[in-house]
This record gives sequence, structure tokens and C-alpha cells, in this order.
Amino acid sequence: MQRDGGQLPGDVENWCPVAHDDYTGKTVANKYRVEAMIGEGGMGKVYKATQISLDKPVVLKVLRQALLGDERTVARFKLEAKAASRLNHPNAISVLDFGQADDGAMYIAMEFVQGKDLHHILSREWPLPENRIIRLMSQVLSALADAHSAGVIHRDLKPENIMVEQRRGDPDFVKVLDFGIAKIIDGSNDEGPALTRAGFVCGTPEYMSPEQARGAQLDHRSDLYAVGVMTYQLVAGVLPFDSDNAVGFATKHLTEIPLTPTKRRPECKVSPGMERLIMKSLSKNPDDRPQTAEQFRAELLAIDKERRATVPKSRATSGPQTALQPGSTRKLTPIDQQETRVSAPPSPWAAKEDTVKASSLFNGDTASHGTIPEKRGNEKTAADPRPRTSSPIFKYVGIALAAVALAVISVLVYQVMSERQNQPKPEYIKPPNAPVVNGDSKLWELSLAQDQRKPKDADKAMAEGDGYWHEQKMDLSLTRYLVAWQADQRPELALKIGEIYFQKNKLDEARNWWNRVRKEAPTSSAISYLDAVMPLQ
Repeated sequence: MQRDGGQLPGDVENWCPVAHDDYTGKTVANKYRVEAMIGEGGMGKVYKATQISLDKPVVLKVLRQALLGDERTVARFKLEAKAASRLNHPNAISVLDFGQADDGAMYIAMEFVQGKDLHHILSREWPLPENRIIRLMSQVLSALADAHSAGVIHRDLKPENIMVEQRRGDPDFVKVLDFGIAKIIDGSNDEGPALTRAGFVCGTPEYMSPEQARGAQLDHRSDLYAVGVMTYQLVAGVLPFDSDNAVGFATKHLTEIPLTPTKRRPECKVSPGMERLIMKSLSKNPDDRPQTAEQFRAELLAIDKERRATVPKSRATSGPQTALQPGSTRKLTPIDQQETRVSAPPSPWAAKEDTVKASSLFNGDTASHGTIPEKRGNEKTAADPRPRTSSPIFKYVGIALAAVALAVISVLVYQVMSERQNQPKPEYIKPPNAPVVNGDSKLWELSLAQDQRKPKDADKAMAEGDGYWHEQKMDLSLTRYLVAWQADQRPELALKIGEIYFQKNKLDEARNWWNRVRKEAPTSSAISYLDAVMPLQ
């Protein structure tokens, strides 16, 4: 698997020379004075340099001399410059120049970003508040929207390729870097030789979409899956999956439904809306994810808007009271009303003048009592807007009525529950097309003709199976996968069914299904996983 093609270092802000290099201290193409090497990747080396004509700091990415004879690598290096040059977005890295040095080395000059990458922030500042995560990822999606509209798919999104700089008045300003393995999908044929062989997988396994791990044809929704993985990581502080090797990560992206962030790491704080959006973006089927970067970003911002809408209310009730201006009218608060409330009389029948006044005002009968006298002591006037205590008799009557109503409701509920318990339970009748799930039917041998298969039925049943898998309902998940298999015999279904049997410790069934995967998809990236956990007998 192709890892990254070299990117800017994680902490450009505090960069230091990695080692002395042949270009350090020299001038490249009579334009750029190289200050120091600050990074190194598979395709080349990265330098901090100065553009001599403008005395401006830049980043210089130079292709390795040893790779100049590799036509595919040279084409990919040119493609990076071409892809990045198509973008004109504040959150995407700007390519300033592309050319060849005096010694024949190819270089790309890019803007210098003064900041830290997202991996650095994640490792040192987690946990991050949700509003900050939304601010960061919405900028990433904004850059992707521009790239996708220009026909560019990044294919290697990860925290190391997201730079964050602190600008005056604009904190956490994002730059998306490294289009070294980007794909241009405008249909043009001027990209030189094929950059990837059929079935060849490129990218970083921890952030690969299932279709990317499978080596299938990609579209822009593959990038959105990677954004979902990064957002999950920012929320939970861990990746959706754990593995010791690249094959393990790829296999889990292909076959496993990740736990939600709160189940994976209960101490993380995430709103239900954010968690739902993250899990939606990690759907195996691209059709179930947000369909565009703009849609993904809009859903993120809607979550943030809902969060901010609740802030003023809490501040209004719990914030400090402002000083009263002369002549201003101060609104009563619940505390004011509690402090001025009159104590109940010792006897429910002991009428006080306040009670009489309150009753007459409640009934609208002000004329019969003439002019209300001026307030004396603790007495209240009609102009006083604060609530008055009503007669305790109404309180006791209300309590009695509530008790009677509660008793009636309890009797009715008891009768309904008794009737339900006494009703005979309907007999379960197994549907005629229900699959056998104990392995006796040898469904792994089923192979329908192409015109007899029903792909849409399989898609629906497989999606239901994925949902049950996500809920840890393995038996229900297995049943739906078997229904999908009977509609359309796909290797990925055999892989999932075998995995469930393997987890249920039914090794013979698992071996039968996985042997079908070996037969139908011998070049699949999952074969290495199958050979590791259950060698072919």
C-alpha cells in the first residue's frame, strides 16, 4: 500500500533542520535559496526556502534524484502540482511554482504555512470542544468542495495533511496539504502513464474508505469517509478501528461496523447530532454517506447552530444581573417572587385581607370593593404585579382531585395489562423464504445465474445487516446477510458472513464462507487477513 508521498512536518512553527542535505544553503533554479530540510517522504524532500525576488518564505518540495527515471513517479509528482494549481481556495495549499533545477531535479514551490498539523493538536490538546472540531472540519470540507468541483479527489486525507495556523482574529485557520496521490477525474488524457495499476491500493490505511481499500473506482465520497474518520478521531481521541498492520486496518474498514464514539470511549463528550453524523459518514455504502462536501459541511454547521441557540437561554437565567439605571423598571425574577411570597395562614379558613383582594382581582370584581386602600406593611396593591397566595382550600381540593384521577388511571392500566396477559400469544410461523442459519443448507455453495440475481434486494438486506451489526445483534445481522446472499452472491457478503461465524466460534462454517471469498476474489486485500486468522487447508 502506498503511504504518503511526503508532506510538510507536523510542527512547522517550531521546525528545525532534520539533517544536512545537498540543497541546504544552495539556490534552486536561481529563484529559491534553501534554508534547511524540514521533512522527508517517499517521493522527495521538503525544504524551507526563501523566494529571492520577493524575500518571501516558501516551502520547496524536491523529487528524489533516484526517482527521476521512474515515469510513473514523475507523472504523479507533476499531477500533484497540477491538482493543487487547480485549486483557488483559502483553505487549500497554494502552489506558487513548478519546474526543474539546474541538476535536473523537479520541484514544487508552495506557500509556507506557519502552524501545526492536526495530528500534533490531537496528540497534545485532546479533548477538543465540539465547536472547535466543527470549526476545523468545516474548513476542511470547504476546501474539499472546491477540489471536488474542480474534479480533484485528494485520496490521502489524514491529520498530518491538515495544517492549522493561528491568525490574528481568525483562530484555527486550516490548510489542506499534499495532493501527491490526488486523482483528477475530468476525463482528460494528459496525465501521462497510468498512475496506479489495476487493483493497486494507494492512501493511508487508517483513513481509507472501504472502496479505496478494495481497490475499486473512487469518487469524491471516498474523501468524505476520510473526513468522517478524522472527525471520529477528534471526538473520541482514538481511531474507529485498531490494528497492528495496514492489512488489518483495510480489512476492518471493509467488514466491520465501528462502535460509536461514546461506546468506544465513554468519557468523550459529543452531542447526539454529531455522533449520528459521524456514523453516517462512516457508512460502508457511499450512497448512505453525505453525498457532497457541501452537504456534510451544512450538517456540521447545523449542529453548531443548534448548540449556540441554547447558550443565550442559559446565560439569561444564570448570568450576572446588570445594575439598574435610574428610572428603569426592573423585571421580577423567580427569586424575587420567592422572597416576597406571603406565608400561608395558620388555618385554611382564616381569611386575610390579602386573600380577599387576590380573590376579587382573580374574579375581576374590583368595583364591588370600592377603591383599594394604599399598601401598608406587607400588604399588596392591585398595581403590584407580583403573584399573591391563593386560599389553601383550593390547594387541598386540587390535591384530592389529583389523587382520585391517579387512582382511576391506575385501575385502567391494570385492567389493560391483565387483558394483554390473558390473551393467547400468536404462533410464530416461519416465512417460506427464511434462510437456514446453522450451516446445514450449504448456502456458501449457492451460485445463481446473472439474470436470476436481484442486486437491489441484496443491497437492502445487506444495509439492514450492517445496521444490526452496528447494534451488536449478530444473529439478526447474520440472517439479513444470508438473505442478501441468496439475492446476489457477492464476495464481500461471504466475507461478512464468515466473520460472524468466526466470532461465534463456528470455525467450519467460517472456513467454508471464506474459501468462497478466496475463490471469487483471489486478489482481494482481505485475503491476507484470512490467511492470517485461518490458513487455507
